[in-house]
Amino acid sequence: MKVLVNGCNGKMGQEVARQIKVIEDIDVLCGVARTDSGDNSFPVFTNTLDIDLIPDIIIDFSKPAGTLDILEFAKKNNIPIVIATTGFSDEENKKIEDASRIIPIFKSANMSYEINLMSKIVCEIAQKLREADIEIIETHHNRKIDSPSRNGFTVSK
Repeated sequence: MKVLVNGCNGKMGQEVARQIKVIEDIDVLCGVARTDSGDNSFPVFTNTLDIDLIPDIIIDFSKPAGTLDILEFAKKNNIPIVIATTGFSDEENKKIEDASRIIPIFKSANMSYEINLMSKIVCEIAQKLREADIEIIETHHNRKIDSPSRNGFTVSK
């Protein structure tokens, strides 16, 4: 499987690329970033219009504008995408939702196992505490650009 990492120079993009290197049968085909630092072992494109390689999947850890750019590339080339970027406006989320009618999209505001487990547990508890007013405040590490994310999870009763 060939992967395009969008946001490949960021903290999570670099970690995704490192993890892919140790998995057999999966390779980073290329990356996309605002600048090519020259530090990657794969080609890096700074403009989605210049991408001349077609991956099997895109993993996106960028910024909202970067996600929307790569989303157009994904739709044009019928490529599934994993979106782990946060901080989308309602209008941007609508564009992603519309694109999901064309290509497979997996979108998560937080890829952390712990946060996803906590979300599931809180949803279960909320069903039992119908009179309680539950609020969850999500924060990230202090280097996260959009901390706290605007895409936290919602608990519905």
